[in-house]
Amino acid sequence: MMGNGAPVGDPFQPHLEWGLKASFVGYISSLADGRIEASNGVWQAGNSLVFPASPAADVPDNEVWFNGQVSFSGHGGMMKLDLIEPRVENHDETITLTIGTATGRVAIAELTETSVSRAFGLVKTRFSAVLTESGSQLFNGQYPAGQQLEDLEVVLRG
Repeated sequence: MMGNGAPVGDPFQPHLEWGLKASFVGYISSLADGRIEASNGVWQAGNSLVFPASPAADVPDNEVWFNGQVSFSGHGGMMKLDLIEPRVENHDETITLTIGTATGRVAIAELTETSVSRAFGLVKTRFSAVLTESGSQLFNGQYPAGQQLEDLEVVLRG
C-alpha cells in the first residue's frame, strides 16, 4: 500500500484501523503515478491504515477522534482523496465515520457495530461500514451510496 519505509506505530495504543475500500486502494496502487501518502502518525498494518487516537481534551462523549492524514492520488493529480483526522461519531443512534475536508467534516461511512472484544487492557470494537451519499461524492460517484466498505476497528483503553 504505502510501500517500504512506511512508519510503524504501537498496536497497543488507542487507534482506528481501516482498509477503506480494497478495490480503490488496489486501483491507486496499480497506477503508474498512483500515490498513497500517510502523515501525522498514520501507519500501515497489513492492508489497513492505522490512525492514532487524538489526545485532544475537548472530545465530546459521543465521539472518538483520531489524528493523521492519508492522501490518495493518481491520473496526474486529477484523482485525489484525502482522509484527514477521522472521527467516529454517535448521534441519534446513528454511528458515522467522518473525515475532515477543506470545507468541513463529511460523513464518509455509516457504521454498524459487529463485535466487541477485550484483551491486554484494550477494548476492540469492530464495525461494518457502508458508504454514505457524501462519501460517494468524495469518490466522484465511482462507488454508489450504500456500497460496502472494508470493516474498521476502534481500539481504546478499557
